[in-house]
Amino acid sequence: MTKKKKSGGKFLLGAALGAAAGSVDGVLSAPKSGKSSRDDLMRKGKKAVKKAEMEGKKLVGRAEKEGKKLAGRAEKELRKVTMSGAKKVKSVGNKAKKATKARK
Repeated sequence: MTKKKKSGGKFLLGAALGAAAGSVDGVLSAPKSGKSSRDDLMRKGKKAVKKAEMEGKKLVGRAEKEGKKLAGRAEKELRKVTMSGAKKVKSVGNKAKKATKARK
């Protein structure tokens, strides 16, 4: 993952926290009754939680997708290394057989 992608999560978190702080400040400084202010805070809080859950699900989905890609690449590389090792072992075995036959 590049640095640009890593900073995206931090940016979203900062934006969400900033929006929440702005909402709280706006509600607390508005000329409303206590009950009305509490109702507004509750409504906005629920909305923020819902949005955070949605963003979290998106991030989890992206992480799973990237994880699957990496697992696929790792599996492919493992196959390459395994095949290369098997070829070398076979080659050494053939040389050993030839050397044994040459000694007889």
